[in-house]
Amino acid sequence: MIDIHFHCLPGIDDGPSTWEEAVELCRAAEAEGTETIVATPHVMRDPWINEDRAERDRLLVRLNDLLGGKPAVVPGCEMFFSSDVIELWEHGNAGPLVGLNRGTALLLEFPTYSVAPQAEWILHELSVMGVQAVIAHPERNAELARNPKRLASLVAKGAMTQITAASLLGDFGRGPLAAAEDFFARGLVHIVASDAHSIAERPPRLAAARRWAEQRWGTAATLEIFATNPKAVTHGVVAV
Repeated sequence: MIDIHFHCLPGIDDGPSTWEEAVELCRAAEAEGTETIVATPHVMRDPWINEDRAERDRLLVRLNDLLGGKPAVVPGCEMFFSSDVIELWEHGNAGPLVGLNRGTALLLEFPTYSVAPQAEWILHELSVMGVQAVIAHPERNAELARNPKRLASLVAKGAMTQITAASLLGDFGRGPLAAAEDFFARGLVHIVASDAHSIAERPPRLAAARRWAEQRWGTAATLEIFATNPKAVTHGVVAV
């Protein structure tokens, strides 16, 4: 499996604090079948700015050395949505979602309770630029969960969606799970990723979520959401 949303670089956001914790978290993902992890530290989200891509890459190189290449960890970020996302991308500060040829996809996080009025326009502009926007955990966004037509509007502008594995397993409560199921019924679920942060509180539960999806959504949809689409995104291929 490929996990496109994973907080594993130590000491730069609310993920692991130490190298030991970072390695343990990645090993846990490997144990459940994840072969490639996209390291997605928060960028431009207070108090985690992390706009120095070179520093993020330095941490990534060391983590891969400690892991011996298994699982493989590739560079990315979880960019907090703002009106200057396009400018940050153009200047190279945003960084890609994944590092195969530095990638052309960008994981975007909206505030917990809202979506900016200009979101459709910005997503359209990113699409025109050849950037594949991926909306992180829309099922945990209050506005999108309440108004799935707004999410459909964002997808119509070229975005993909990434649902959190733990949401499917009920870890965030009934609301996100119900929203994820509603999104799926509307054809608005494209990728499931772990959004792992720590072994104790936010472990990688991608394998369990895949089993859940297999039972609820069927084999064909599960293959697309857990394998085909993540692979397409990481290789720079628009999957929807």
